[in-house]
Parts: sequence; C-alpha cells; structure tokens
Amino acid sequence: MKRNIISVVVGLVSAIVVFVIAETINSSLHPTPQTLDYNDSIAVKAFYDNQPLTLWLLVLVGWIIGSALCGFLIKLISKNENKKLPIVAGSILTLSAIANFFSLPHPTWFIIVGLIIFIPSTFLGHKSYKLKSNGG
Repeated sequence: MKRNIISVVVGLVSAIVVFVIAETINSSLHPTPQTLDYNDSIAVKAFYDNQPLTLWLLVLVGWIIGSALCGFLIKLISKNENKKLPIVAGSILTLSAIANFFSLPHPTWFIIVGLIIFIPSTFLGHKSYKLKSNGG
C-alpha cells in the first residue's frame, strides 16, 4: 500500500515537472507582454484568444508526455499491474486541468481535449513498462 501511494506521488510530481518545462518553453516562444494586466479579464481573454495554435499544441504535448511519464513511474515504483493507480493519477491531473480552465481562458477545443487526455496518457505510460515475470 505504501509503495502504491509513493508511486502515485512520484508520478504526479514528475508530471508536474514536465508540465512546467513545457510551459517554460512556451513562455520563451510566446512571451506574455509585460503590459498585460491579469486583473483585466477582457485583455487577458483577448491575449489568449490571439495565441497561435503552436502554443496550445505544445501544452498538450507536455501534458501527454508528463502523464505518460507519470503512469510509467507508477508501474515502475509500485511494481504491480494495479490499473486503479493510473486512473487515480490521471483523475488528479484532470482535476488540476479543470482548475486551470477556470483560472485562464482556453479555446473550447483545448478544454475538450484536456478533459480526455490525462487518463489515457497515464495508462499509456503505465502499459509501456513491462514488469519482469518470475518465470523467465
């Protein structure tokens, strides 16, 4: 049980690190104007509405890679096939994205993809690690 909890925590932390790296790259490619007032919701919405597709795609790539790494580490550390663990982690990541959707404007298509991407990506990473069998 302890190993399962540790695996999920480590997986989630690693996913967040990947997300931050993707956001950092995004910030250098698509810098926010220093004059943008985040208290002005109309200006913030206008800024995000005018962002290129590459900004949103880079965020999604970061989310996919981070979630897959999370699932991989869960299986590596927990050393079991428990499919509930990547569901828990993917659900936590989905909930964090929902909180993000409420804090900043996002295109509708991005929100839809964001709602469905975490659990499958976490499962993909979980499935990609093969546990060694005792028989061979």
